[in-house]
Amino acid sequence: MTATPDSTAAAATAPSSTAPSSTAPSSTSGTKRPARILGLDGPRGFACLCVLAVHVGGHNSPVTVANYKLGLLGQGLIFFFALSGFLIFLPMVRRLFAGKPMPDNKSYAVHRILRVFPAYIVIFLFANFVMRAVFTENAAVAEEHFTDAGLGMITDPVTLLGNLTLVHSYVPSMLQTGINPSWSLTLELMFYIALPLLTGIAFYLARRTSISASVLVLIPVVVMFAIGVAGKLYTASRVEPSGITDPLLLDWGPNEVAVLSRSFFSLADNFTFGMAAAVIFVAVDTGVLKGWTAKNMRWWTGLAMLPVAAISLKLIDDNSRWQTTFVSLGSALLILFIIAPLARGERSKLAERADWKPLEYVGTISLSVYLWHFPVLIMVGRFGWMAGDSPVGMLWNFVVVTAVSVLFGTITYRLVEKPALMLARKYKSGK
Repeated sequence: MTATPDSTAAAATAPSSTAPSSTAPSSTSGTKRPARILGLDGPRGFACLCVLAVHVGGHNSPVTVANYKLGLLGQGLIFFFALSGFLIFLPMVRRLFAGKPMPDNKSYAVHRILRVFPAYIVIFLFANFVMRAVFTENAAVAEEHFTDAGLGMITDPVTLLGNLTLVHSYVPSMLQTGINPSWSLTLELMFYIALPLLTGIAFYLARRTSISASVLVLIPVVVMFAIGVAGKLYTASRVEPSGITDPLLLDWGPNEVAVLSRSFFSLADNFTFGMAAAVIFVAVDTGVLKGWTAKNMRWWTGLAMLPVAAISLKLIDDNSRWQTTFVSLGSALLILFIIAPLARGERSKLAERADWKPLEYVGTISLSVYLWHFPVLIMVGRFGWMAGDSPVGMLWNFVVVTAVSVLFGTITYRLVEKPALMLARKYKSGK
């Protein structure tokens, strides 16, 4: 999937007498926490499979996708943005609440770079030069269902460099080239850059002023949300001057509006609700947030999801650019709904069940699966393994592409991703 943090990137969860602890005891329970957040890898894996399904269906079963409204599955990607906001911001929130200095920026940068680029570069190079199954021109313009139109091997050195460095999504002529879902990695990278810059303001003020941590921690949340809102408004103002009326081209075409629509400037708010969830989680865990709100967090998050889901569905149906904002809010509420008891030092049976082993495994290797699945669906189509445009045919196509993508994803996770993450941890421990 997108460049999500590994499952041990942040501390905190349910008490366990056997799991190793890497964090301080919770002020609410006095027990030590294992270094993995229970209940989030399974949903991550499910979201990954949802995105895979909509891409498989969109390329090979467009009528089935349209008839059964399966395009909704693509919103699984927004869950990843909210999850990134939660997991990556969480350690920073903990340190701010504890009065500790900001995490080391060099270690943070090394970890983020090694989390994304080794797997991405290996998969891109293989998909481009061996499989020849990447888009050589904008996918929204060139793609034709059931065909290889617009696909092949990128040979232009500028486009190749743009894809290798993940800056291609900010150049109109390069947008949606290469592994076309990789635009989300570009977005995540910008989030990785912006987060420590904005959080650094909160840590600076914590040293220089007497403002409480519970207020300071909201600075990066509010600023990033404001960036996303401003970006959406500006992007909307550029639609009419562009002269483009096709919604597909406005969202994905080789033009300024599509670049803005896929940019951090327009989508920064997709991360902020996950960040806010991290603030609430730590506030409950440290006892800053008490009483009814903390005790009944699962109930109020569950109830809040209902109107948010209804609004999201309406905005999706209207193809509103605000749809991702509400889907992200719903995703953050879902995260809290799953892990709410963990903040209080209690057991969460829902979190345990959410990490169903098959989905948990897909969640662990989701970055590789996410990057492999589009080149794989092109290759299996060339081999004649794909069925027709029907519900049964789409199910078959999904199973085939999932099986091959998980196989390839397992290989790159074990040979590339995992060693890179171990190197990042070694660098951190050696500092």
